[in-house]
Amino acid sequence: MNAELVPSELDSEASRPPARLAQVADGSTGGWWENALGRLRVGERARTPEGAAQAFPSTADAVRAARDFVAETVAEWDLPGVVEDLRLVTSELVGNACRHAVPAGVDPADVRVLVQVRLLRDRSAVACVVADSSPGAPTRVDAHHFAESGRGLGLVSAFSREWGWNPVPGHGKVVWAICGVEETRR
Repeated sequence: MNAELVPSELDSEASRPPARLAQVADGSTGGWWENALGRLRVGERARTPEGAAQAFPSTADAVRAARDFVAETVAEWDLPGVVEDLRLVTSELVGNACRHAVPAGVDPADVRVLVQVRLLRDRSAVACVVADSSPGAPTRVDAHHFAESGRGLGLVSAFSREWGWNPVPGHGKVVWAICGVEETRR
């Protein structure tokens, strides 16, 4: 897949509106977010038959650790075709959360970034959901060719089937992406 984005692609694909997650997840409250997996403290992990979660501190090491966590989880689910795209998408989502969700004057190690991965119904795709404490919407920018940052959401868009975000009133937001093949209709 060619991940190079030109300005016209950026203009036509702004961040998805919050309602998208509920629509994709059959309108169920919370979509793929599983509350039982959402109460973790930094360093804790939890698993269900179709989901896994781990809480990370908002530090630079969290990106690598989250990437390894999702790769290990997807390997257990025997979905080798989705691993590399999911690793890249997770890196970008967790990196954004660590960069933009830490309030000024707060130690990043004290701010939690929670990563959940969910196996979708037909077991051919995975939803990666990253929660952080910032209520701000993720925003794609038109990064200059020589810029050192600003391409993350473009990569998420290029390497996932779709992505979006949902506000979590009083708690920040969740940003999600689906990696894998299209679900089949039953």
